[in-house]
Amino acid sequence: MPRDLFVLHHLDHDHPDNEPVGMDLRDDNTAREFALKIIRGLVQDEDEKWEGWVMDVTQNGRQVWRLPFEPIEPSDPPLH
Repeated sequence: MPRDLFVLHHLDHDHPDNEPVGMDLRDDNTAREFALKIIRGLVQDEDEKWEGWVMDVTQNGRQVWRLPFEPIEPSDPPLH
C-alpha cells in the first residue's frame, strides 16, 4: 500500500509549517477524505483564522491533492 504524506502550510510561506504525517491509505480518494476530516476538525476552532492555509497530500513525490481550508465548513456533508 502506498504511503500518503499530509502537510499543512500557508500559501504565503515557501516551506511547510509542520512535519508531514504519513498514513497508509488504500487510494487517492481515501486520502482526500482523511485530509478533509482533519481540516474540518481544525476549522471548528473559531479563534483560528485559516485563510490562505492548505493541506497538501503527496505520495512518492507526486502531489495527489491540495485542499484549501476556506471553503470547507464543519457542517459540510461527506463527499463521495
